[in-house]
Amino acid sequence: MVTALLLSLLFPHEINNHRARLLQPLFVALSILMFLGTQLALPFLPRLTPIVLGYSSNITPDRIIELVNKERAATGAPVLNVDTLLTQAAVSKASDMLTKGYWAHVAPDGTDPWYFFTNSGYQYRYAGENLARDFSTPDAVVSAWMASPSHRDNLLAPRYEDIGIAVVEGDLKGVKTTIVVQLLGRKLGTLAAPPAGTVPESSAVSTVPLSAKIAGLKEEARNILIADKLRFISPFTASSRIALFLVSFFLAVFTLDIIIVHQRRIARRSSHSAAHLVFLGMILIVILASKAGLVL
Repeated sequence: MVTALLLSLLFPHEINNHRARLLQPLFVALSILMFLGTQLALPFLPRLTPIVLGYSSNITPDRIIELVNKERAATGAPVLNVDTLLTQAAVSKASDMLTKGYWAHVAPDGTDPWYFFTNSGYQYRYAGENLARDFSTPDAVVSAWMASPSHRDNLLAPRYEDIGIAVVEGDLKGVKTTIVVQLLGRKLGTLAAPPAGTVPESSAVSTVPLSAKIAGLKEEARNILIADKLRFISPFTASSRIALFLVSFFLAVFTLDIIIVHQRRIARRSSHSAAHLVFLGMILIVILASKAGLVL
């Protein structure tokens, strides 16, 4: 009975009118509905099982600053100096986003990025902000900024002298994430021009304040204890792996269908297996090429 069921589901045979049941419209539609259902269920998974849904990163402010200065040096722009006031401002901005639950340069209440500059005591002549989230390495963060023309221009602008980076982990709209805030600036001088601020069209980098290191160590220790008890899953990874499994599975079934039909010289009134195979192959390429992370 098991053999007959497998024959019916996976292989063209007399018992399924020479078309695997998994390739018939009803089963394909059910598979799509199951995939969509898993995507809708992912946000509720932590409530049902001891799993943390989110992104784990190995990002450090020092490494981001090193990479940024390397990119600037390659274009002849002056290297940036770490400024404690900008670092404090970056941490404040990251905390504000997590507390108020937004991902934008301007908060829902209208607070703009420049508020955090002045509130930390940094009087700027020029100011800029880059943001990033859901990346796992500092190299990926800087690469994403450099790939965006607006972020690249902001990051390489010779008018900036100082930098502040904050890398903060927290819960944003129900998903554990890592936010990177990068603030760039040049202090107001005696002959300074009117203050000017620039925000790229897409993302903002952040700096981790020196004053937060002690508190950060305590929080890190707490997170390690929690991590021993919880499993950590990236939403992007979970979603892409499910999609990869389904697409690969149907690719295999369609391939078997084409091979068996060809070998047995089965005549079918209409068969689009080859077209479906090409379409699934394109989807597979998109899945494999997709990467996690957002810039703003």
